[in-house]
Amino acid sequence: MRWPWSPRRSGHRLLLRRVGRQHAFVLTDGAPGDAPARLLRWGLMPAARPVPAGDAIALLDPADYQIFKIDTPPVPQEELKAAARWQIKELVDADVAELTLDVMHVGGDVDRPGTSTARQLFVIAARNSAIKALTGGAAAISEQIGIVDIWETALRNQLARQARADDLATRACAAVHIDDQHCLLVVCAGDELFYTRRLEGDAKLLARARGEQAEAPATELPLGFEYQPGGAFDGGDTQESPLVVELQRSIDVWERSWPDLPLARLYVVTAAHGVELAALIQRELGQRTVALDPLAAFAPDAPGPEGDAPQALAACIPLLGAALRTETRKL
Repeated sequence: MRWPWSPRRSGHRLLLRRVGRQHAFVLTDGAPGDAPARLLRWGLMPAARPVPAGDAIALLDPADYQIFKIDTPPVPQEELKAAARWQIKELVDADVAELTLDVMHVGGDVDRPGTSTARQLFVIAARNSAIKALTGGAAAISEQIGIVDIWETALRNQLARQARADDLATRACAAVHIDDQHCLLVVCAGDELFYTRRLEGDAKLLARARGEQAEAPATELPLGFEYQPGGAFDGGDTQESPLVVELQRSIDVWERSWPDLPLARLYVVTAAHGVELAALIQRELGQRTVALDPLAAFAPDAPGPEGDAPQALAACIPLLGAALRTETRKL
């Protein structure tokens, strides 16, 4: 019951992350439902100032947490975190007493009979000090921070939404988020996260996609060279992209682990030149690859960003994914 003189709780949702001395933020009209969420404000906030919202989510940076995949301990659901804590204590780079843990089943909580892969568990281990610093720094902007989220689930939300829009909800699809500091891959099917991996970035690949690096000049073919259809002759002056190599390795691992869920599409999520980068990766990887617009999940006529536009979009991409969160569990 709400007394008539009590303040009405805002229905807005606020997403926050720290970017250097600034805060990146996204404000929507609430959690997504049958209709897409409406983007009210977003961008970079040079100085912390209050933003009214009823629901606030802070996003940890990848350097502040680790994700492990382990076999699901044979214990009741309510004891999974305690059992997982013991299983990862030799894997983490900190004392487990200094970590906050959360767990989620690979592929979701629904059993999948007939699959050859044993049931496994994602374990997210975040530093208590990082959570405290994140929520403490964000307190000047919102006092309602009740959820701490991570990049992998934010990217999962974007991928799941786009797969549904493309009639691929029941198929396995992947998304790779690329920026100047991060390169993150996830694979999902049926809105659930199955696989995630952090990859080494490749500035040369980005430069080639942006047209900032000239292609190697054509090399004169050696005598006796026989034309092979399907690709140009490699004169040996170019090197394989480490990012493309790692993407291919990840796809190979996926196909061996989940042969009943072949990868239907790879999406590229980046702040600029996504179409060019997707075309380049498709050409080098041989996998259907398209660019994902991180703003497409929201109602049309979204406002422009606050602060420098290119920097704001790069900083807010993971927040736009977290804004699509529908689950209520907390880290």
